[in-house]
Amino acid sequence: MIDKDFLLQKIWGSWTGKIAGGTFGMPVEGRRRNYITTLQPPLSGWSKHHKQAINDDEQYELISILALEALDDEEFAERLEAGTLLEPDYLGPYWLKYLLPQYVFTAEKAAYENAKNGVPWEHAGDYVYEHEGKVFGNEFADWIGAQMKGELYGMLLPAWGWYDATKENRNSKDDLKLLKPCLDLSLQDALIAHREVGIVGELFISAMIAVAIVHNQYECNEELNFPESEITKWVPDPNNPKGFKKEGQKFEGFSQQIHQVGICSETIINDIKRIEAVLLDFASVVDSISVEDVQLYFSFINPIIIDFIEKPDSRDWESVWLTINIRWWEFEGDMIKNAITDLKDYPTILEKRLQSIRYSKKAHTLFNNSAIVVGLLYGDGDFMQTVRISTEVGCDTDCNAGNAGAILGAYLGQDLIPSYAKRFIRGEIIPGLKEWKDKSLLNLSQRTFAQALRFEPLKN
Repeated sequence: MIDKDFLLQKIWGSWTGKIAGGTFGMPVEGRRRNYITTLQPPLSGWSKHHKQAINDDEQYELISILALEALDDEEFAERLEAGTLLEPDYLGPYWLKYLLPQYVFTAEKAAYENAKNGVPWEHAGDYVYEHEGKVFGNEFADWIGAQMKGELYGMLLPAWGWYDATKENRNSKDDLKLLKPCLDLSLQDALIAHREVGIVGELFISAMIAVAIVHNQYECNEELNFPESEITKWVPDPNNPKGFKKEGQKFEGFSQQIHQVGICSETIINDIKRIEAVLLDFASVVDSISVEDVQLYFSFINPIIIDFIEKPDSRDWESVWLTINIRWWEFEGDMIKNAITDLKDYPTILEKRLQSIRYSKKAHTLFNNSAIVVGLLYGDGDFMQTVRISTEVGCDTDCNAGNAGAILGAYLGQDLIPSYAKRFIRGEIIPGLKEWKDKSLLNLSQRTFAQALRFEPLKN
């Protein structure tokens, strides 16, 4: 039996984290770091730059809740068993019904317009699709839109038992069994507008939430790695007119077992590594993504993990970030080459794709996934530091800080998110949908919780 109070606290924490993080990053969405660091007052906490506003990042998961609520228990069970609970053909019409067009962008907008023009929802996210003598496409299919909306499926289908296995007998096949219900549902949602690494981004976020929710925030036992240190002290020096000189003294790093509430980066790193192995296995048994897609996705995450393990110093995230910038420019060149090769027979689609690549760093799944992870690791369990770092790196700041905040909120639960993070957003989400007026995050969490309970008796 699940602990219902525990689950509700974790779902509530994840929603609160998403809204607080997204709100924090929203004033500098699309901006580069060199602009963000010059803001006055600095973006080190809530400031005059911030305000509550409708955020398109938050609307799609609300629609999925509406789509689930519309099913009676028999329909719910039948669709779940058939693997069609939120397939594009079912979920897509809810997009058309509830989305406000002025809050629909990039891949979602392309899919939305494709569907309105008669393209079947299952193909609305295709890079190229020929329909009734016309050519349609979605040049943003690998962008950030799926990643930004993956939290809900981890809330609905947590990975119960994730922390039960000992290190000696863990394997990715067992972990896949725990995460597969979440990944299956997340995949259905992702396919509505995304392909390749765009899909992997949503699966990663869903899996992180599914794992974070089952973490016991009151029993955090981990071996913490402390960085090297150096102090400066004054020592006697008869040759110095003052009689003293400065001398540095270095201390080696060390590890120490800790027991605390909350979460630390070592646990998050272990979870990310296990999730990577799970997604590689998952990619080998589904047709929608490839092992190469997963490997590409984590090529923007693993350098951050390696650097943090080698030097777990929270001051070092800026130098780590430079390596990711270099990785991006290599990848952008590959995108251009692939587009020219793959789309040469579709000149209009090719031109759109090349135009999108010019601006893709701001809102591509890759690079922005790095921003989430650098915030989580170098924020080291501190909510405001996590969303600040995920914001300060720049680009799609509200998506990145929202994802990072949701993950950390799921690890911490509502009770351990500091009041400083919660007070400004007032326990509210500002909905931008037709027919959704309720702003209460508690009510949203309870509605999410109610849907999560529907899955429990139907799990295999």
